[in-house]
Amino acid sequence: MDLRYKLKTAPAFSPVSLAQLKRNLRIEHNDQDELLQELIDRAVASSQTATGRQYALSTFSLYLDDYPDNDETEIDRGPVGIINSVKYYAQDASVLTTIDPVKYQLDNTELTSRLRFLTPFVPDTARMNVIEIEFTTGWPDAASVPKDLCEAIILRASEIYLHPENSDLNFRGSLQVKAAELKEVNYKIQRY
Repeated sequence: MDLRYKLKTAPAFSPVSLAQLKRNLRIEHNDQDELLQELIDRAVASSQTATGRQYALSTFSLYLDDYPDNDETEIDRGPVGIINSVKYYAQDASVLTTIDPVKYQLDNTELTSRLRFLTPFVPDTARMNVIEIEFTTGWPDAASVPKDLCEAIILRASEIYLHPENSDLNFRGSLQVKAAELKEVNYKIQRY
């Protein structure tokens, strides 16, 4: 099943602080703070893309084109905190129907969460994005983000700072990015 995610509420914090990156690069002045923050933002995006996860608390919508097999769908952007709402278009309906939370169950014991529908429903399969699941995901604060992921972000941001002449496509060959990938491996979405 094809899953499409849309960010609804951006993160309120960065998993890595400017001070952490400056300490790693041994920078003691403030002349490049704006640049360094941009590099952190790029590194966070790159690391999240590499793992398929969301690090800082955010709200997303997950869209499905059809009712899931076995009444269950996975939500990859974990860790999922809560499901805010589940809505769908019923046959020939022009507005979304909201499903009562007692009719579905969230299993968020793992980074890839599962949402099970306890009461089946029939969406309008002639439409695209017929089911919309809004959920809150990511770690609640910077201190909660796993240390390996924070270190991977610092490694990626340091690589961009130290080798600005490299394009993003060439970073995969660097030792720092390879080290970052090793730190990210346990958090990566596994596809079989």
